[in-house]
Amino acid sequence: MIDKLCELLNVAEITEDWKGSPALEIGAWHTADSYDIHVVTNDARQLDWENDVYYYEPSFDTIINRIKEVANDDPGEAIIHISDMETYLPEYEVQDYIEQHQDDEDED
Repeated sequence: MIDKLCELLNVAEITEDWKGSPALEIGAWHTADSYDIHVVTNDARQLDWENDVYYYEPSFDTIINRIKEVANDDPGEAIIHISDMETYLPEYEVQDYIEQHQDDEDED
């Protein structure tokens, strides 16, 4: 199912396995005072605190939109690292997305 999502989003790979420097990193980070924050960033070394850091878990649509942005910058080549696939790309939402957008791809 993730392979089909990659195809629809025009990215090379969406993975939980770390493979160097991904085009987009999505995951939970822990603060010094024991809070969890959610980070969706193109560069973990240079966070854009206003746009990359979330106090609450970002929505599925937010995740998909960020992946699309990266895909537009590097079509078919981007590698997306997600620390926990079920948290950020739940299977039922991925399936719904594929079903909704499969028709769009078939029409092209």
